[in-house]
Amino acid sequence: MSMRWYVLDVNPEPWAVGPVGVARSGGKLKPYIGRNQQLAAYKEAVAEAIGEGQEKITGKVKLQFYFWRKRYDYTIPQSRSHRKHEADVTNMQKATEDALQGVLFDNDKDVNDIHSVLVEQGPDVHGRIVIGIEASPFLPEVMAELPQQVCDLLDHLDDEVPPDDRLSWEGDEVF
Repeated sequence: MSMRWYVLDVNPEPWAVGPVGVARSGGKLKPYIGRNQQLAAYKEAVAEAIGEGQEKITGKVKLQFYFWRKRYDYTIPQSRSHRKHEADVTNMQKATEDALQGVLFDNDKDVNDIHSVLVEQGPDVHGRIVIGIEASPFLPEVMAELPQQVCDLLDHLDDEVPPDDRLSWEGDEVF
């Protein structure tokens, strides 16, 4: 199977925790985390943009994301103008991966290869997402494609290494 591509005219949202609070239950205070309404709306927008009837990939999945994010201006309750914060790519990746669960694949635990690029974000950017998806080989097959430097580091892990030593490399030299 080759990579399938989707271009969504949806402004990417970063993953964020829902509202946090404390409620009394049975005489005790219990913390809770509520549903993040912004992420719920984002998930629906992604599913709608992809459309119904898409063939789901079963088994392991490889994903590629490219993000353009518009940072909207908004007014807070004190009547001051603010601009949405700058988001990091890993939070946009997680929110989008969650949004695709049940749409292009069954469960995000099946994603074993993921790559994201934050192309641009700002107030004058047209928000959109480009998604690539394909079936992915299981990890042992992918291991054969590791760069030689990584294979060398893995070989060193099999040696007895004092816990305070660190393995890293620069260029072709492992140290």
